[in-house]
Amino acid sequence: MTKSRFGELIRTARQEKEHSLRTLADLVGIEYSRLAKIESGDRPPPNLSDVRRLAQVLELDMVRLLVSAGTPREVVEHLLWSERLQAGTAGPSIAYPPEHALLLEKNTYRVSVIERDWASCSVQLGDEVLRVFSFATDDTISITIPPEAVIVFAERPSSSSLENLLAVKIKKRRCLGQVTNLVLGAGGFELNSLHGASQAADAGLEEGHSVYAGVQSTAIRTQKCSSREENDE
Repeated sequence: MTKSRFGELIRTARQEKEHSLRTLADLVGIEYSRLAKIESGDRPPPNLSDVRRLAQVLELDMVRLLVSAGTPREVVEHLLWSERLQAGTAGPSIAYPPEHALLLEKNTYRVSVIERDWASCSVQLGDEVLRVFSFATDDTISITIPPEAVIVFAERPSSSSLENLLAVKIKKRRCLGQVTNLVLGAGGFELNSLHGASQAADAGLEEGHSVYAGVQSTAIRTQKCSSREENDE
């Protein structure tokens, strides 16, 4: 979908509510002339907090509205799920259980355990070796790296307590208001991360840049491979 599609959704919902453009601008706290240009597609969608107010006032589905602004659905749903968990409320409805969220699925990998010291394990993921914690005794396990747990550095940090630090390249940079999704290319796999848009901009994180990605071993979720995964061998 395009930016003009976002404006069309706003205009249609506003007219159904019988709000004038100026009335809607007052209700959501957006400058009248700016809102008019957003509706016509001459300006991009506003930031996340303004989109939320538009969704509430116009009674629009938050996921649909954000996707119409050009944000991948898996990013939107993961953000709303994370927000719901942090707020401790039901939050916006999500089409599928959060444990099956697409962004998490993209950050879920089957890995081989190459060294184990009780619960502390070294696992092989592509060309990289990661430290994780797992009580499973299997030689092959499944790991999930939450996108919000991935820290990206423009340069290799001189000192870091992170057990896992990877040299990666930014393959895609996707923005959602105040949030940025980076798709990172590592040795033999891709890794999604989520960051504040201002943080990503200040750090100069752009597509094609070589950077470093770090994640704490305790932040990586581990579990036994499902029977389906074992049968796929």
